[in-house]
Amino acid sequence: MFGACIGSFLNVLIWRLPQEDASKRSVMGRSYCPRCGRQIRWFDNVPVFGWLALRGTARCCGAKISFRYPFVELLTAGAFWSLAFWPPSGPVCDASGTLLAPAAAAFAWQCVFVSMLIALTFIDFDTQLLPDALTKPGMAVGVVAGLYPGLAGSISDDAAVSPALRSLLASLCGLAVGGGVTWGVRALGSAVFRKEAMGFGDVKLMAMVGAFLGWQSALLTLFLGCLFGAVVGVALSLRGGLLARIPFGPYLAMGAVVSLFCGDRAIHLLFVEWPDWQRRNPSSVYLVLTIGVSALLGMLWLLRRARR
Repeated sequence: MFGACIGSFLNVLIWRLPQEDASKRSVMGRSYCPRCGRQIRWFDNVPVFGWLALRGTARCCGAKISFRYPFVELLTAGAFWSLAFWPPSGPVCDASGTLLAPAAAAFAWQCVFVSMLIALTFIDFDTQLLPDALTKPGMAVGVVAGLYPGLAGSISDDAAVSPALRSLLASLCGLAVGGGVTWGVRALGSAVFRKEAMGFGDVKLMAMVGAFLGWQSALLTLFLGCLFGAVVGVALSLRGGLLARIPFGPYLAMGAVVSLFCGDRAIHLLFVEWPDWQRRNPSSVYLVLTIGVSALLGMLWLLRRARR
């Protein structure tokens, strides 16, 4: 229920932050109908159930209400539920039901992180922009969250350094690596294609991801974001979709969510289990080579279509 209410607020951010009119950009004040401007009554604004009761039609003027509104509310509710039942930082309560303060704090920060990712995803789909009003505060919030041990990992095993300081250093390192590596990829792509290959908003988004999750998960997020974006882009291209510009933020957000829940496991798989399997199966090099060449050819074909 709490996640659905936060999702309702995220719908406000998604609609208002990209507005050019400063008076409409404010996220304060009552919700209003985008078509006629009338205030929405509280019982029509109940997450999910309000949309169902109205059958997707505004009571004030009869305008259609997009299904995306309840979808964002349900998505946020599902994300919060997942964080509660599969907590990345460990159980929030012990066997006796006692609240564990560090894990509870990590849960709260992770809810903030996922909420920002959801809002940025839909704004990027709509406008192909990632607003500074979310990414810059997100970087700051991620560093503050780094004061809580374990959220961004640890940069050192030195017992002489306090866990909070190690976690804070890991957060700062993640911010630098996430933003720095993405900036390098952006600069390289712009030099190769002689036009902007990636928006600077993606750089700030990756800096935010690194501040929350640490440098290893930031690199994993970038890798997964490229993978998800390539798969979706090729699929759309095969269906004849227009690929003049693909928003990268949603796929980075998908990679960040996977890194949040499965980061340690994925890193262990990539750098421990996978090399060990390759050593035990020498012929696997041909499989890897085939997959790599196929992916490269697919990306080159995708880029060629996008530049037509």
